[in-house]
Amino acid sequence: MPLGTEYEQIVLKTDSYTLTVADDIVKFTIASGKTATLPFSRTCSPYSKQNVKMLFNAATSVGDLTIAVGSGDTLNGESTLSAGETAFITGDGVKTWNSIGASGAAGVSGTSGSSGISGASGFSGATGWSGVSGYSGFTGVSGFLGTSGFSGFTGISGFSGFTGISGYSGFSGFSGTSGF
Repeated sequence: MPLGTEYEQIVLKTDSYTLTVADDIVKFTIASGKTATLPFSRTCSPYSKQNVKMLFNAATSVGDLTIAVGSGDTLNGESTLSAGETAFITGDGVKTWNSIGASGAAGVSGTSGSSGISGASGFSGATGWSGVSGYSGFTGVSGFLGTSGFSGFTGISGFSGFTGISGYSGFSGFSGTSGF
């Protein structure tokens, strides 16, 4: 029955195999290279919806799966599936099969390249006007000045030293004669 319906036919294979008209999905798990041969395209008409096939080569397979067609038919697109790859194959109902896919699990991403050089910075825009300054608040009342403290007492003066002995006064000279 057609692929994508509850009647699709799934086949599991470990060796080369020629698909029947009724085979919709075939999964291969192979230990060496094998071949999947499609039925004649003219036997798989689009009207019967048997013209779409899906082939898997399991990720655990060791060999490649070759996709082949019968004598007189043509295969366009993918013709080899490595381990882990899948192909969707559509027949035209006459003599041609078209294969797309060979999509498998994504590999590990490579390392990122270095960052490029940064570009020059643009010019700055004009600066806007400053706003009006607000009024300052009133200054509060200062507190009263307190009284000064008392001066301390003056200490006792010390004694003066003794006065030394005065020397003798000399004699007075003679008085001169008084005038008239």
